Amino acid sequence: MKRFYNRAGKIFLGITCTVFTFIFSVTVFACGILGNWGLFSSNTSEFKNELYKEAGRDYAAWILYNADNGFTSGRLEGMNCYYGVIAGKETEDIDLNSDSSYIYRNFKDVKVPKNAFKNYYGIDSDTEIALSEKLLDFWTPNYIGTDYSRVYTSVSIEGIGYDLIGQKAYVFGNGRFYPIQEYYCSYVTSEHPEGTPNTNNIYSRIWDNNKADLEAGREYVNYDSSSTTEEVQDDVSYYVVEDSEEAEGSKESDTSEVTTDYLPQETVIENGTLGADTNLLYIGGKGYKPLSDSVQGYVLALNTDDGATGKLSLDNVADLSDIHGELTQLKHEVSIDNISFFGIYEDNPALTYYTVVCFPNETKLAANTYTNDFYAQAKAVASLAPTLKVILPLAAILSFVIAFGSWIMFLCAAGHKKGVEGIVEGPVEKIPADLAIVLFIIAESIVLGVCVSIVDELDSSAFGLIGMIVVATGIATMLIGFLWSSNIAVNIKLHHVFANSIIGKCWVIVKGWLQQFREEYKVIRSRIKWTNRIWVIFIIIMDIEFFALWVTDTTEVVIFFILEKIAFGIILHKILLSYAKIKGAALALAEGDTTAQVDLTGMPLFLEEHAKAMNDIQSGITVALEERTKSERMKTELITNVSHDIKTPLTSIINYVDLLEKEDIENDKAKEYLEVLDRQSKRLKKLIEDLIEASKVSTGNVNFNIEKVNAVVLLNQSIGEFSDRLDANKITVVTNIPAADAYLQADNRYLWRVFDNLMSNIVKYAQPNTRAYVDLEQDDKKLRFVFRNTSKEELNISADELMERFVRGDKSRYTDGNGLGLSIARSLTEAMGGTLKLSIDGDLFKAIVEFNKI
Repeated sequence: MKRFYNRAGKIFLGITCTVFTFIFSVTVFACGILGNWGLFSSNTSEFKNELYKEAGRDYAAWILYNADNGFTSGRLEGMNCYYGVIAGKETEDIDLNSDSSYIYRNFKDVKVPKNAFKNYYGIDSDTEIALSEKLLDFWTPNYIGTDYSRVYTSVSIEGIGYDLIGQKAYVFGNGRFYPIQEYYCSYVTSEHPEGTPNTNNIYSRIWDNNKADLEAGREYVNYDSSSTTEEVQDDVSYYVVEDSEEAEGSKESDTSEVTTDYLPQETVIENGTLGADTNLLYIGGKGYKPLSDSVQGYVLALNTDDGATGKLSLDNVADLSDIHGELTQLKHEVSIDNISFFGIYEDNPALTYYTVVCFPNETKLAANTYTNDFYAQAKAVASLAPTLKVILPLAAILSFVIAFGSWIMFLCAAGHKKGVEGIVEGPVEKIPADLAIVLFIIAESIVLGVCVSIVDELDSSAFGLIGMIVVATGIATMLIGFLWSSNIAVNIKLHHVFANSIIGKCWVIVKGWLQQFREEYKVIRSRIKWTNRIWVIFIIIMDIEFFALWVTDTTEVVIFFILEKIAFGIILHKILLSYAKIKGAALALAEGDTTAQVDLTGMPLFLEEHAKAMNDIQSGITVALEERTKSERMKTELITNVSHDIKTPLTSIINYVDLLEKEDIENDKAKEYLEVLDRQSKRLKKLIEDLIEASKVSTGNVNFNIEKVNAVVLLNQSIGEFSDRLDANKITVVTNIPAADAYLQADNRYLWRVFDNLMSNIVKYAQPNTRAYVDLEQDDKKLRFVFRNTSKEELNISADELMERFVRGDKSRYTDGNGLGLSIARSLTEAMGGTLKLSIDGDLFKAIVEFNKI
């Protein structure tokens, strides 16, 4: 397969497919033609007779070509064909074996067989006749071409009627009835649109003219009851019509020309004129009742080729039901040119018609005397019937298999290049798949259209040139088909037929719009609670307006109504989105998000002003917060610097106190003073250390070593460190810690400091002789450390205030402590990714430390 990956291989496959496609088409065409002639029939004579008919058509071209020479020539006389020429085309009643029937024939005393070829042709000076020596010459066949063998004639309507039995309308002209094509006439209720307003006036005048012609130009004679049965029939009366001008001078003459026709029995004839029943409609001298006598509530609607329409009342439509049997024999339907004329196709009067009759000279044909004439060729082809039955279908199947296989191999090779791995897109394959289909259809249509237009312009006898144009068209269509096949095959192989299409790309855009709309709608609904109500009101108003349009029958503006509502819906959505953005920014600012900004993109001007004001407010808040942050930073730096400055002399004080305590001082008062100095200096040192640590944590200057920490072990150790102090303060700790290890990510040293601060808080502020509770709770995602105790002092302060720096539960500040423990614990916890929350319920104090569980 790889040998076809190069360009030459693909061209070879394309040529192979094209050639065998043509072979397949030719063989299928031959199978169709010859099969229609009976090639595959079990009756071999049927195929032979059809070939003889084709031979007869070829002979007819040679015969009529020599019409000016008396329909004969040396070539014709040399053929083993009996033929004759009859003037005209109506040969049903002509004796084909009579010499007088022919204007020329080359046989006598030979009976014309029933299966003899017989066909008529119209000939004039412009008739083209092409001659060929071959019987089945599809390239340059024998041909007789006459333009305008039938001409279109516009005929004046002399009456119109309707057959209620056959449900068919008819017009009268040229002395006969013609059925009207269904497109031009319909039998409908009287609610049908009026159409051309003078339709009924036109047909009233037609009926008046018919009646006037009968009264002014013809004399009607009554026959009495003594008339013979040949003159009077059961259901009609004869009337005799004479030319009125001749009748005036020869009324007493018995030699005047008399014609007879029929009038319906209802017709009353008095004194040689029409009687009292003037309601009849007369067509061709015969009176018919109007259709309104039988049917009410209907009209006959007329459509014409010139675009006019008419509604004809049944008073002006004749009831033709009485002649239903005769009307059913009429097959040639006509069109209505306008309200007063209809059109028919008739034989061209400029043509001279000849009927050619020919049949083989079996004696010469059996002797194979002439191998070049058409009957001999037909006989030779007929003898090949058993072989053709096998070869033609086999050739069709083999050519189809080879053509189809070449095409499949071309599809497999499409997108591949020799020496290159994978599928490679060429310029043709990069065209979007659906656009390629459209271009394929357009290109094929253009090629076929050019072919048809060129063939139409060519002389109909130029079969050779027409054949070359058809072949060139086939090659062009095949080339276009291969390009399109390559595009589709490569897109399928790359699995992006839909993605590499204009529809697919448009769908991606539309999908993006829908996703954006969905997200925007979520934003709107989350911030504007009455969004659904707005849209419900919009839909109700739209329905009311649409109902008003429908009631007032102004449906012609429906398309503009729909477009207007779509535009209004988009504008309403944009307004709601803009308002939601402004409200969202306001809510964010209210919740403390000082970075909230309103996006002004696509916002209407009247809302953009509000959005800019909101952004200005945010900017002002940001400036104020920056000033506050700056102040806090300066305060922190001041505390840190002062703490460092205090720490140096304090260290000296502690050292000297320690030295003094080592001296042998006998004064008890001095020892007491040294104890106070030692205690207060250590307290001051602890305060300064906490201040420095709080400053570092708040400014982010602490470096954490985050690692995997066993929460169970660390919590137990923290509680164990405070066991002596808890006992000294008569506080019992009740723990609920799982036996199994639980792990979290934190800095072991600083997490210890958090637990230390919380346990120290229990020691300092818990009510003696009470129980404190320490629990470790966990679920699939979280670890929670819960510390609870009962305060010995009244907690008339909120949990948030307790979390502030230098705030203590002991308002008297008598107990040991500086109010920084909880603040430091929260800062450290949050810096390591956890949370610390306090809650106060009366004297019950609870702290919850939460981390993500590993």
